[in-house]
Amino acid sequence: MNSDIPSLTAKTTILTGIAIIVGLLALFDTPSPVDEPNQSATVAKLNPDHVSRIELTHATVKTILERDELTRDWRITAPLDQEADEARISHLLAAFRRPVAADVTIDDGTTQEYGLDAADGIVVELWTGATDPAASFTVGNDGPGGSSFVRISGQTAVHRARVGGRRRFDRQPRDWRNRVVVDRNEPDIQGIRIEPWNGSIVHMVREPTEGETGDGAWAFDPPDGLTIEAGKRMAAVSRLGSMRAATILDDDFEGGFSPPAANITVMDKEGTEVTLAVGRKEADGVTFVRVAGKEGVYAVPKADIAPFVGATAPVSKLSLYKVLEPNIAKLIFYQKRTKVEIGRSGDSGVWLITNPSGLASDVADVQFALRTLSSPRAGAEVPDASAARLGLTRPRMVFEVQRVDGSHEALFVGRHFKRNGQIYFYVKSQNGDQVYTLDEPTLSRLRRAFGQN
Repeated sequence: MNSDIPSLTAKTTILTGIAIIVGLLALFDTPSPVDEPNQSATVAKLNPDHVSRIELTHATVKTILERDELTRDWRITAPLDQEADEARISHLLAAFRRPVAADVTIDDGTTQEYGLDAADGIVVELWTGATDPAASFTVGNDGPGGSSFVRISGQTAVHRARVGGRRRFDRQPRDWRNRVVVDRNEPDIQGIRIEPWNGSIVHMVREPTEGETGDGAWAFDPPDGLTIEAGKRMAAVSRLGSMRAATILDDDFEGGFSPPAANITVMDKEGTEVTLAVGRKEADGVTFVRVAGKEGVYAVPKADIAPFVGATAPVSKLSLYKVLEPNIAKLIFYQKRTKVEIGRSGDSGVWLITNPSGLASDVADVQFALRTLSSPRAGAEVPDASAARLGLTRPRMVFEVQRVDGSHEALFVGRHFKRNGQIYFYVKSQNGDQVYTLDEPTLSRLRRAFGQN
């Protein structure tokens, strides 16, 4: 029995020593609590795909960007109400693909030195839910190595962190507007209407396919309406649909819209239309366009718009009459008992419906009527035509141009007919005997100008 005691004592001593060593290692290897100074502060930890709201607050203005729950499209909701630029928002959110931790904790309280005071700082708040923001911090000046000075909301410490640079957040509300002008893919575009200032309307339409899938090759109506080669038409439509403005200028920018070089209307397969007014002014490969229903003037690449403006067919020489705009007092539309007058507004001088009161139409349609009726051009002559037989002795409609001196010209509209699937009307001037044709889209827009749908 006594011979076993020394061996047990030695084993116990060894085990005790191992336990002490393990305990010491555990003591030295214990991680510091989260709130201890040697831990990096977390500026933002979220999934950018789940962000539904962004607020950017400057000293004088707050911009709110919100994502639609169904479409997932971004929109500026304050202080503007307009589509937002998806590319710029994606660029902002890209900085948060990984958790953003502070590189260095620098100071406490000296916010002005780092551009974090109320005058210079930008408060950034990102929401992934309906209650509190998932991230909230102030961005100041940019620091060395691609980092920026930041202060987490509710704390006083100044950190240096990589949030993508101040420039991503330092934009005015209007700078977040969507710069993609039409925003349609080529397969989603069903038709395009081009209305030159002094030419005939041209339609780009898809040729029929088996099953009427709506994705046939592009053709023109009339066939010689545009000179874009067949093999380049799909690419031209694609560039128009994805055309992106280099910048969006103020509404009062003079881009040559009085009158525009052309109006271009793009219709998608759902029947939604986007209408562009293309200005006459150009500068360094840039053309200026307005978008119906949106603010601002879009500066776009000339190469994206030129195929639809510079390649139109020659202007028709079949002019029915001509009246210079300064000599026009009013435009009048007659149909049965209907009478509508367009004249200049007494206050602004803008052309609009003046009689009957309460009737209104789009300003762009009124301008179209003014330039069209001041010098109407026909599609073709109708030889040996009988005005009475074609409904022109007692016309269905009359568009009258009244001069300042009281004299007038008038466009008589008679019966309609079909040719190559397109509807046309017989027309003539009040003071002439020659009968001409006028296409239905032109007549329909003239009627819209007078509030007739």
